[in-house]
Amino acid sequence: MPVTDKQVAALHAQLAGRPLEEHLRLFNELDQTDNVGYAALLAAGLFEAIRRRFVRDGKAADRSEVIEFVAAVRAAGDESSDAVNPDVAEQVILHALGQGPLPDFDDETVLGHQIILLSGLTAQANYSDAELNAFMAQIRADADEIMK
Repeated sequence: MPVTDKQVAALHAQLAGRPLEEHLRLFNELDQTDNVGYAALLAAGLFEAIRRRFVRDGKAADRSEVIEFVAAVRAAGDESSDAVNPDVAEQVILHALGQGPLPDFDDETVLGHQIILLSGLTAQANYSDAELNAFMAQIRADADEIMK
């Protein structure tokens, strides 16, 4: 089942920095059947954002750059910074870079960190509307591939 427009709209609202209420309204309109597609979209988005931020000329950044990024996310000063466990966040990024396995974190912990990290990566990228739309189209295609 392919990713739906509703799933894309919910994630887009968050990544575009729209008011939290708008993201939550769109997210709450998703039903149980949307969970797999939304999770695939989120995972595809995180992997793509990590690749764009931490891979240059085919070479992954070192651990210190990942640590600095996670510290910057935590220092952002919003409510989510308290929700970020630096060890979990660093392991999620390093795993996506092929630098080690993902420890056995529970699904809720990983999902929460994926959301915060993806938001932090897209905020740092400072995409224009056109760039964010292109990013969303890319990750939708990637998520569709994941779900095949």
